[in-house]
Amino acid sequence: MPKKILSAEDSPATQKFISFTLKYKGYEVTTANDGIEALEKLALGTFDLIILDIMMPRMNGLEVLKEIKTKTPFKDVPIIMLTSEKGDADRKQAMELGATKFLTKPFQPPELLEAVEGAIG
Repeated sequence: MPKKILSAEDSPATQKFISFTLKYKGYEVTTANDGIEALEKLALGTFDLIILDIMMPRMNGLEVLKEIKTKTPFKDVPIIMLTSEKGDADRKQAMELGATKFLTKPFQPPELLEAVEGAIG
């Protein structure tokens, strides 16, 4: 049975890249376009891993991360954070909130797969 991943990313091109890369490796991928949609989809299913972009409309990835880790039954699900920001502030905050891994865009398929496989085996 394939591992299930929820990917929340507002850039259609990046979302396609993530989905294609993960599906090619046999993962089942559910996508969300923003943080609110991610929480809605999380409420409808179970996932082995969550990928969250930090900069998203309606609810950013750090807000979603905090919500997941404090108010949902999915607090133990590994979460990989994505950002195009190079600064350490987002990384520090994400790790303090409970993120498992952190990737800076742009990234290549091997980097994404290594992060995913490291988080869920």
